Order: sequence, then structure tokens, then C-alpha cells
Amino acid sequence: MKSVNNIRIILISVICFICVNTGVAQVIKTDYFMKTSYMRSGLNPALQPEQGYLIIPVLPNIAANFQTNNLNLNNLTFRGTDGKRVTFMHQSIGTDQFLSNLSTDNYINTDASYKLFALGVYKENGFWSLDLNVRAHADVNIPKPFFGLLKKGFDQEGQSRYDLSDLSATGYAFLELGVSHSRSINNNLTVGARAKLLGGLADFNLDAKSLSIDAGPDYWTAKSKATLRGSASGVQARYDEKDNLDGFDFGSWFNIPGYGLGLDIGAVYDMKNTLSALDGLKVSAAINDIGFIVWTKKNSIDLQSPETEVTIKPSDYEHFKSGGSSLSDVFENAFDDIKKAINLKGETKKTRVTKLRINMNVGAEYEILKDKLSAGVLYSIRFGNYFNLSEFVVSLNYRPSSWISTSASYSIVHSNFDTFGVALHLTPAKGIHFFLASDYAIPHISSEFLPTTSRALNFQMGISIPFGNKKNTK
Repeated sequence: MKSVNNIRIILISVICFICVNTGVAQVIKTDYFMKTSYMRSGLNPALQPEQGYLIIPVLPNIAANFQTNNLNLNNLTFRGTDGKRVTFMHQSIGTDQFLSNLSTDNYINTDASYKLFALGVYKENGFWSLDLNVRAHADVNIPKPFFGLLKKGFDQEGQSRYDLSDLSATGYAFLELGVSHSRSINNNLTVGARAKLLGGLADFNLDAKSLSIDAGPDYWTAKSKATLRGSASGVQARYDEKDNLDGFDFGSWFNIPGYGLGLDIGAVYDMKNTLSALDGLKVSAAINDIGFIVWTKKNSIDLQSPETEVTIKPSDYEHFKSGGSSLSDVFENAFDDIKKAINLKGETKKTRVTKLRINMNVGAEYEILKDKLSAGVLYSIRFGNYFNLSEFVVSLNYRPSSWISTSASYSIVHSNFDTFGVALHLTPAKGIHFFLASDYAIPHISSEFLPTTSRALNFQMGISIPFGNKKNTK
């Protein structure tokens, strides 16, 4: 059995294999209310850390996030007759048993970011920061008939039709150079904004407007109307001797194929000195990633599938029924066949404009013990390409001493009682500062040490050097 990390990479990458045979901002919410966190400004630029900081490339500052509604290991693998875990293709797994766990649409969402450099300083009544990040995200939607096609596509006497019209995927990667400033307007209100210069590295969007496959015991016939639009340095479509799309060739990676702008805005309002019953309450809100990337003509492609019927001899799936193959083998073969069915063509090159994926955060924090203990509620929504992801996170934040801060959280939306989050910040007066956080830190672990039932996984870690003055709290 492959590790869950390999499974995640495969599930996100398989759509890319349809056309390619090669190959964020802060994503953790648990530390949103931790005063020692400099990363929380990625969720709201008005949130200020207690201390200025310096981050250099040799100090790791990384974050990764994975979410799905159904495509976890518990729904794709099962216990076989010998007690070992097998894929859904195994002959001992019934078709209805497998498909009943899936929805009409099954999505995967991933985000990753790496902070290359950052500098944050307090100057007079405001906080300034400069940071350079590499960010990437991908959204994939796989319709339920796709899995029915794999499971029983050959186990039938005649031809059966499978509608895969909602099969789609999109994603991008870019460099982000941001300058942010936050300042107190008065004793209650703090506002912040981050302006960002973006350098697009790669982008793709696959949309199967219509895709039907008639599958039988001997062959498949497919009709499709699909588009693939993408951008990367010097990208060129490559075709085999049968004029089928065989992958892509690329130019120098020193070429930046896209340029754009982005903006984050946020505010924090402290209810102190308003109503006595509201003392200790702070409310905050932010909208992030308002922006776009323009991809240059010479680094872009636009491929279409001709509306003709294609007959293909699919890969032999019989050997998957013995349980000797992994999920990676199943999906690699399946999407290689889908690539043949879609049969994308064309050499069109034109300038493209893509929007960033906007997200919004609204929070409320109540201080129970001054500078020691607080409780918070955070609502987040990410406006995706095929679906919107919203989440409520409740947290309890405890600071036992000046150099250690902790937080424990629970995600209400992804609730199977295995989505508890934790965050730990070590901030000594001298030396380096360290943090580690996850919104889904305690997943259910199977006997194979795999988080089988988890529908969300993420983590964030980083090391920084204290720099400049501390925040003036007077």
C-alpha cells in the first residue's frame, strides 16, 4: 500500500496525465487568534504579530493543505478477505458497496506555499512587511460514473454508457512578492492591506463540457467536447505517430510566462471601551487574493477535442482484481485511457487572463484571561472553480508563559470527530522562533498507520528570527 502522501499526489496529478506525461498564502486556521503568529497575516493583513521577524530561504517555512468530500482511503480501499487492505477494483469488493460511498461529484482541493523570504518591522504606529512566496493550488472534480466505468466497464455483455461530462481540473503556480501595511486608526480599529506582484509559473484548465463513453467487454467508444487551456514556459503540444496527444515540451524555466497583481484587505475591531459587556471581544474580517494573472501568448496553448467518435482498446483492468496493484496503477491506466478518449488537438496560442481564487475570513475572539486565555470562532469560505469550500473553526488559545503559546481547535464542517487541530509556538526572547500547526492533527489511523477516514489533512511549520521592535501595546 502506498503512503497517503503518494495517494494524494496521484489523485491530484492524474488529471494532468490526461495531457501531460510529466508533470498560498497561509492555509492553517488554528493559529488565527495567536498573537505570536506572523503567518496569520496571510489570512488577514490587519493581524499583527507581537514581534518583528526575518525569514531567509535556509529556514523552512512551508504549508500544505488537502481536502476532499469522498476520495479518502476509506472509500477507495477496503479490507479484503485475508484482512489486508485492497483497492476498490478487487474482485471481493462489490460494485454497489464501493459506489454507495461516493457522491455525484467527488472533489479534491489542494494548496501549498513556501515562504522564500520575509521581513516584518514595526515603525511608529504601523507594521510593515515584505515577503516572497511560491504558491500553488489545484481543484479536481471526478464524477461518480468515472468510478463505475472502472469497476464494471468490462463486466457486462453489451455496451453501457457512462457520462463523464463533469470531469474537470484546474490549477496554477506562481511567485508572489507582497508588501503589506497595517496600522491602528484609533484605539479600537486596525486596518491592513497587502499589495502583491505576481509572476505566473504554470496554469492549466481542463473542462469536459461533454464526454460519454460506451464501454463493453472488448472496446470503448467515446464522444467528447472538451477544452484544455494552459500556460507554462515555452509550452508546446507533442503528438505521437498516430497524431494522438502524447504530452508537452517546455522551454527555459527562467522564463516567467505570466504577470499579474493581487490585493488582500482586512480589519480588526476591538470592542473595548464600547460596552462593558463586550470588553475582551475582538471581531475581524478579511478578503484575500483579489487579483489576476495575464499569461503571454507564446507561453499558452488552447486545445480542443473534435466532436467525433473515437474507438479505443483500453488497458487490461483484469489484473487489478487480484489486489496486487496499488491505487496509483489503477488511476494511471484509467487516465491514460481517458486521454485517448478525449483526443485533444490544436496548436492555438493566445493571451489568457485567469483570476485568483478569492477567499474570505470572518472571526471573533473573546479574551477570558488577559494575555493568557482566549476563545475564538473563525468562518472561512474559499470561492473555487467548481465548488466553494466553507468551514467553521472553534479554538481555545492558551499562553502559559511569555515564550510558549498553544492553541487547540475543532473544524465543524469536516467533522468526524477526527479533525482536532493544534498549534505550538516557541518564542524565546533570544534565538530563533519556531511554530508547528495543523487543523487536522489527530486523524483516525488504521492498523497500516494510514489516515483512512480523514477528508482533510494539512500542516504548517516555520522558523523565524526575531527582528526589530516588539508591538507597542500601550
